[in-house]
Amino acid sequence: EENKEKRRITKKVVLKCQKRVPARMEEEMLASSDNNNDAGDDVEQAKKEGGETGLQQDRTPECSGEEEQQQQEETADDYEPCDPLIVLNLFQSLSSTTSSLELQIKINKHLRELTGSPCVFLVPILSSSEEGLIQVINDNVLDKEIRFSINSSHLKNASQQNGYPFVIEDLNKDFSEVIEMVVGNKHNTLIFDIKSSRVSKLQTQISTTSASSLNSLPTLASLDGSSTTNNAQQQCNNNNNNGSSNNCNNHSHPQQQQQQIALFVCIAGDNESRSRYQFYIEDTFRYVLGHLLTAFELFEEKRVRYQCQNLLQVARRLLGNIGDLGQLLRGVMTEAKELTTAERCSLFLLDKATGELVSKVFDGNEASKEIRIESGKGIAGYVAQTGKLLNIRNAYQHPLFYKGVDESTGFKTRNILCFPICDEQGVIGVAQLCNKINGFHFDKCDEEVATAFSVYCGIAIMHALVHKQVQKAEARYKLSQELLLYHMKVPDTEIQHVLEGVNTSETDQLLVDFPKFDFCPRDVRNYALSVQLSMKMFYDLNFITTFQIPEDKLARFILLVQRGYRDTPYHNWWHAFSVAHFAYTLMTNLQLIEKGIITKMQGFSFLIAAFCHDLDHRGTSNTYQTQSSSPLARLYSSEGSVNERHHLSQAICILNDSSSKILDGLSTEEFKECIDYLRDLILATDLANHFRILPHLKRLRAENLAEPANQRLLLSLMITCCDLSDQIKSWKTVQHVAHLVYAEFFNEGDLEKQMGLRPNAMMDRKKACIPVLQIEFLTTVVRPTFEILVTIFPQTDAFLTTIDSNRHQWEEVKESTSGACSGGSECCEFQGGEPAPETEDSGSKQQEEG
Repeated sequence: EENKEKRRITKKVVLKCQKRVPARMEEEMLASSDNNNDAGDDVEQAKKEGGETGLQQDRTPECSGEEEQQQQEETADDYEPCDPLIVLNLFQSLSSTTSSLELQIKINKHLRELTGSPCVFLVPILSSSEEGLIQVINDNVLDKEIRFSINSSHLKNASQQNGYPFVIEDLNKDFSEVIEMVVGNKHNTLIFDIKSSRVSKLQTQISTTSASSLNSLPTLASLDGSSTTNNAQQQCNNNNNNGSSNNCNNHSHPQQQQQQIALFVCIAGDNESRSRYQFYIEDTFRYVLGHLLTAFELFEEKRVRYQCQNLLQVARRLLGNIGDLGQLLRGVMTEAKELTTAERCSLFLLDKATGELVSKVFDGNEASKEIRIESGKGIAGYVAQTGKLLNIRNAYQHPLFYKGVDESTGFKTRNILCFPICDEQGVIGVAQLCNKINGFHFDKCDEEVATAFSVYCGIAIMHALVHKQVQKAEARYKLSQELLLYHMKVPDTEIQHVLEGVNTSETDQLLVDFPKFDFCPRDVRNYALSVQLSMKMFYDLNFITTFQIPEDKLARFILLVQRGYRDTPYHNWWHAFSVAHFAYTLMTNLQLIEKGIITKMQGFSFLIAAFCHDLDHRGTSNTYQTQSSSPLARLYSSEGSVNERHHLSQAICILNDSSSKILDGLSTEEFKECIDYLRDLILATDLANHFRILPHLKRLRAENLAEPANQRLLLSLMITCCDLSDQIKSWKTVQHVAHLVYAEFFNEGDLEKQMGLRPNAMMDRKKACIPVLQIEFLTTVVRPTFEILVTIFPQTDAFLTTIDSNRHQWEEVKESTSGACSGGSECCEFQGGEPAPETEDSGSKQQEEG
């Protein structure tokens, strides 16, 4: 009787101190306490007779919530409450600190002393990130805190299963794995949930539940009667004079019904001790829960502040590398991996011209070939298209994930965090992180870091791109200065000399065959005469009248173009003059403009492109420019076709010169159209581009040339034929041109050897066999190209006859020099070639170009 009275008085003191229920309900509870004590004696007798079975066996799906709660109350009375002095001392010690780690250590120690359990730890639910957090096991602070996701929908469903047991795997797989990792298989783990109305984001409208349990590992029991729960009940009762708990659960107070799980208490022990553990947990957390939740909130605030400070340091490091975009991108990936503890990182930049994602750097290593991903394709493409972060916790179950890369590399991708990098105008790139280290997957914290980090990345990359544009502008300026120093101004007397000699009878009489296909421009040999003939092309095609070109500006333009070519063996003025002549003969003999096959603007641009297509050629290929990291490569390598883009730049530079503006008579729209055609035609002289569009060229027919796209393809085909036109001339010219071409090739091969590189066989003067190479060139490049032209214009079939004849000549040369072309000997010599063109001012021109 003394024990009963002691429990009665203690309960009364606790209830009055907490002010949980009105006095009327207090008397009812005290009255029921005596009955419960009597019932407790019966329970003790039943335990002695039949053994304690635990609530898990007592609870059945048929038990109502009220019966279950009554069972809990009856069982709770069998345990001695905590000494109030111990509780006060605990609360006093907790109130002296706001450190969540110290609070957990003290609470764990208190619960271990009460329960005798070998292992106790708390799992707070972080509502801001929907995660569970484990920092302390017993009194040991973990070196690396454990975070795992909490599925709010599973948690809600589990909490609503009143009277039904459920296993933790149904609640959250990550939670189950964490429990097994922390506690192991030696101990059964009992898990109790603590609810609070302060948690508002993780779950909504979860009603309080009675105790529930789990089979084997782990076991969960629900805790009702926390301080917050009793406060809500107190408020409900104060607002409802009836004081009925059923009325309190009506919809009149929806906010007070949102009792949501704030944390889990995990205790190692058997199921038979569950009720006793629950009693002590309830008795402890009704006093300390509020302070503990405040400490966790403070911890999260400190974490966010630390992240902000860390991100500022990262931004400082990134902005220090804007001078080198490649180094900056590698730095971005390194920082991203460290901030999120990821195993791998890939970074893609958006090519706004094509809408593709482009990357040449993976995990700090520069790839030899860039990777391109179409917009909307794959995970990175989806993020670039939508601009939204994507956190994939199981990569193999995601429909956008491509398993082929893992299968080919042997790398196992578990999870992915992919986020966009944006500037003020939109997405400029995408970063993709793979495999969270020391974690099950990337969590909400990682998402927050990635989102903030992407802003700094966008700023740094934007500045790096602007800096790169400035560097390009400086490189262009240096090249322009070099060009101006290399070329001298054209004197007015030379312009006058050209204009006086254009329409003389002597010129007309000597060049009766000039408009014919079989005329060889290389036979002219006179620079001044070649300029006059170039003027004649514009006259004959009526471009001077149509586009209102002043004759003096046209003459100055041609002279500047002539001087824009260096004194290389092959890519010099005579090559440009030959290409322009073939373009002129195509338009004249096939009547392309008169028949409406091409427009006058297309023809005008076609002829200008033929003259300018190799301006300032250095006698080396695109490959050499890239390998040597020349100024041209640094300026144009990212766009491809290094030489061709430089030729285009020089052409526009001459066209913009005030003394040679032959496009001044065009309107703004016509000028833009002309420049567009000029760009496409000059870039089309890159054979790599020719082979890329070859399948489309083969579909060209005379009857489908009216389509704008096919007209552009036809122009690309014709400019390539013009570039190869030396191969449809006489055998004497073909021999001479081959000698010039391979002189350039061998010079480049020598330069590559000096760089320690192994040159291509056709550029190695000790390995190349010119007849064999020429036969292959005529068979694989020249004849297939002219076959397409003959298909469209059958009247040009004589070209194929000439090509076959020249190939036969090369085969005879090959037979006669077969011994000299074997065994890596010196390149075979052959008869042919011509002396360099002679002019009245050849000495002065050589001095100028020197």
